[in-house]
Amino acid sequence: MYSLQILAGRAQMAENDRKHKKYTSKEEDIDSLDKEQDNDESVRKDYPVKEESEYDKSILIEPIEDKKETDKKTAKKKTNGSPIRSVLKKSMIGMEVEMFTLDENGNMANLADVLIKEVKKKYPLVGTAKEAGRSTIEIKSFPNEAISDTMEHLLEEMESVLICAEKENIRLFPLGTFPGSFTPDMRQDTPYLLKEQIFGKNRFLIAGRCVGLHIHYTLPWGVFDSKQKILKRLHRSKNQQTMVGSYNLLIAMDPALTTFMQSSPFYQGKYIGKDSRVIVYRGGSDFDYPQGLYANYYAFGALQPYKQTNTDMIDVIFRKYDEWKNIIQKIDMNLRVFSKHGSILDTTWNPVKVNAVGTLEQRGMDTNHPMYMTAAGALIKYILRYVEDENINVIPSDIGVAEPFKLEGNVMYIPPHTHVRKNLQRNAAYDGLDNREVYDYCKILLKLASQCIPKDKEVLLDPFRKIIDEKKTVSDEIIELAKKKGADLKETLPKSIVTEIALEHSGRLFKEIVLTKKMLHDLK
Repeated sequence: MYSLQILAGRAQMAENDRKHKKYTSKEEDIDSLDKEQDNDESVRKDYPVKEESEYDKSILIEPIEDKKETDKKTAKKKTNGSPIRSVLKKSMIGMEVEMFTLDENGNMANLADVLIKEVKKKYPLVGTAKEAGRSTIEIKSFPNEAISDTMEHLLEEMESVLICAEKENIRLFPLGTFPGSFTPDMRQDTPYLLKEQIFGKNRFLIAGRCVGLHIHYTLPWGVFDSKQKILKRLHRSKNQQTMVGSYNLLIAMDPALTTFMQSSPFYQGKYIGKDSRVIVYRGGSDFDYPQGLYANYYAFGALQPYKQTNTDMIDVIFRKYDEWKNIIQKIDMNLRVFSKHGSILDTTWNPVKVNAVGTLEQRGMDTNHPMYMTAAGALIKYILRYVEDENINVIPSDIGVAEPFKLEGNVMYIPPHTHVRKNLQRNAAYDGLDNREVYDYCKILLKLASQCIPKDKEVLLDPFRKIIDEKKTVSDEIIELAKKKGADLKETLPKSIVTEIALEHSGRLFKEIVLTKKMLHDLK
């Protein structure tokens, strides 16, 4: 399957590095940035309920200067066209990637527990975790300031997992959905049973048939209380306004990010759209897909409206928390189960969210090959860093429809959230780059990323440039292969083609890891 000897040698060197480095957990690493402000007691507990319509308005927001910060401004230096990072804060980026476990013949297999057990025995410091289905494994990276360091660590973890997979005759499948039909074996742990009761047994199976990539970016300094694990309620803070702008910007970027990363044209053997995972996972009226996982619980899993202020963000978080408690009570579930959540932030699964570890998390993308994960991380990292460094005011505006991500001075225009959610999101998922507006949207976002990233790191964006140049994503590659083999997209995908796709992409994973590591090494 893979070059076991090469992999084993690299994995052992990585394990030795892990033993000698004083790594902390992602939560501890990120939380350490806010220790000086942990004693703030301003987190609001009793926010008044507002009508949803109040959160569906796009308004212009002027940045409010923090008096303490105005005295701390440093001269902005330029290196290769990109601003040097401020010493006031180190923005880190972390990743979590979910993958399926297959047998040697390319069939879906419930082997995640076997693999995780072997990894923990051989490489106890490698970060793996269980997911809802027993055929899914999650691999985590430590957060680092440099995307290259984050990816190098993730690739080392993936290599270690591949070693153990080889021993157990298991393949890892790195795409958003398995192209064939299968019934996942869902875990019976209490948190999963809770969701199964809420969503319904058959609908909850969707969670076991979809895998994604989650990218974390540190919240601006001072806006997060790491003890309470909630946003702080601040006044006249430039950083809180930057956070709101970055949050809204990630929502605006979602249709482009999901297009670049799409790898799931087939779900249960049927072609639904270029990004079937997004359609079946989010569901609802935005996609005319009422059988989607979150179709009946839109607030918890759909791409959400923008927020106007920090107070709005906090208010919505608490309202969702209360709603989730009510749902649990209605199904007569013991609230002590609910209390095990470390933070009220752990009770929503929207594509963009504030995470309990003190990050903005983009969790809406398909799992894909390492080159694309690297490009996605670089794009998110350098655009958000640019917004922070240059104090960019992110403005929802009709200007953003015709000229998305347009920069004028310290203002960036993004489309109104209704256009992003009702038009771009839907067209991206169903048609991808075949839709002209989606293609242009992706191209413009990539151009913005190219302006924000240091010139000596632009190679990190090359996988996305190739997608734009060739007008072909991994989903398009899979569709092309299926058609070449005689598949009719209106019919169920034949098993022979399913296994061919599965074997090709699981076998390609090792090569992709090697090529990505070489690219990252050449940057140093």
